[in-house]
Amino acid sequence: MKPQPTLLALSVCMAVAHAAMAAPPAVQGPESVQDWVNQGRQFIAQGQALKPIQTPARNVIFFVGDGMGISTLTAARILEGQLQGKTGEENRLSFETFPYLGLSKTYSWDQQTSDSAPTMAAMVTGVKTREGMLSVTHETARGECNAAKLAQTTVPTLLELAAAKGKATGIVSTARITHATPAANYAHTPMRDWESDANLPAGCEVKDIARQLIEVSPTVRQSLRVVMGGGRTHFLPKANAAGTVQDPEYPKQPGKRLDGRDLTQEWLASRGPQARYVWNKGQFESIEVGKKPQDTPYVLGLFEPSHLQYEADRAQDPAGEPSLTEMTRKAIQLLEKQPKGYFLQISSC
Repeated sequence: MKPQPTLLALSVCMAVAHAAMAAPPAVQGPESVQDWVNQGRQFIAQGQALKPIQTPARNVIFFVGDGMGISTLTAARILEGQLQGKTGEENRLSFETFPYLGLSKTYSWDQQTSDSAPTMAAMVTGVKTREGMLSVTHETARGECNAAKLAQTTVPTLLELAAAKGKATGIVSTARITHATPAANYAHTPMRDWESDANLPAGCEVKDIARQLIEVSPTVRQSLRVVMGGGRTHFLPKANAAGTVQDPEYPKQPGKRLDGRDLTQEWLASRGPQARYVWNKGQFESIEVGKKPQDTPYVLGLFEPSHLQYEADRAQDPAGEPSLTEMTRKAIQLLEKQPKGYFLQISSC
């Protein structure tokens, strides 16, 4: 009797599987079963040893990575571990060693896949809003141009709440400062694209995002001591009484503002004699921190017309620009001497 094809195929598969199980695996992992048992016991012991933190935080540093979901964190964890010569999965990122961790849902009110505006608004206000809106409720009409109506649906941000508590505040970003993630800290708008007045509809009463940074409330103005990132073109006029206004780094690229206002100079005028505006690496490095809190300058740093250079391209920047690490370090130095602590939001896009 001839063997049936199905039985013959099954026998072959079982033989191959048996051979595969008998052979050593092609990739040898570094861990054993006992390693995982020991790691689990250590994790439980660390949790049992935790004691509740009874005192409020003095300083808050809020990091946001664009697209920083669980899958992105997993990829970063594995890559860092592999760069250390390990397999990667057993690695832990620095903040994964913190005693307390949590997850946050930042979906928007009206669509499945959120953009940066409602997600960042959810982080800094705790309120879900609609696609493309910054730090307003979902009850805001799309393209709302009535300033009084918009004021009724704005919600306070973490930065504004910190300012109200007397804390110093700061924003650092590799994106335009008027881009959704950094702008959600200080701007309230139904349209994230309204970065300068050139983007506003005719007759719109709502202030553009760059102007909102300059014309924040007196409390936030006193608090907001450092802002560094890109987006220079939205703060510079396209033309003034003398003619076209060119970008200081790229002479062929004019500003975008149609109202003739140079908001970088208005920043200096509104922040007093200690204020600094910088746009290149040399000016950035010349910023000195005062010995006393009142001697430390207010700093506005806008290092590109749009987003900052990618890390791989930064060395070719014509005027030079600081890295995210350098901006973060400088911001902390500018804020850490403030008597009531600080809130610093840092984002990488």
